Amino acid sequence: MKKSRLRLFKSTSMLISVLGIIMIVSTIIVAGYIGISILSSEITSTISLDPYYDKLAVLKSDFSNLESEFNVTKQKIMKNPNDDEDKYINAQLQLIRAKSAIDDVESAIKSGKSTEEIDARINIAREKLKIASDEINKIK
Repeated sequence: MKKSRLRLFKSTSMLISVLGIIMIVSTIIVAGYIGISILSSEITSTISLDPYYDKLAVLKSDFSNLESEFNVTKQKIMKNPNDDEDKYINAQLQLIRAKSAIDDVESAIKSGKSTEEIDARINIAREKLKIASDEINKIK
């Protein structure tokens, strides 16, 4: 009787040990799978945002060109202030709005907004740059 209880105890403790090891291994496998899937999704999302960073760079370059044009025109207006001063102020306002729209695009990209949202903000920024360009051309 004692031998039978001893064998039952040994087999039960062995089963519990094996089950514990299986649970530990399965936990490690699940944690590894979750880690790898998170890492791969971050890499994929970073790669998918690269074209938007390129578009942002183009917007910033266009803004910089407009700003330099504006500064040249600003010097002319400051030398002989006349009725163009109102046009100058309006052009300056449109430049500020364009800069704000470009900052909105950058914010959307960095915060990981949806591609539709980023595209919409890029289109708005392009429109604002076009308006600013038209206003600067009016005072040239």
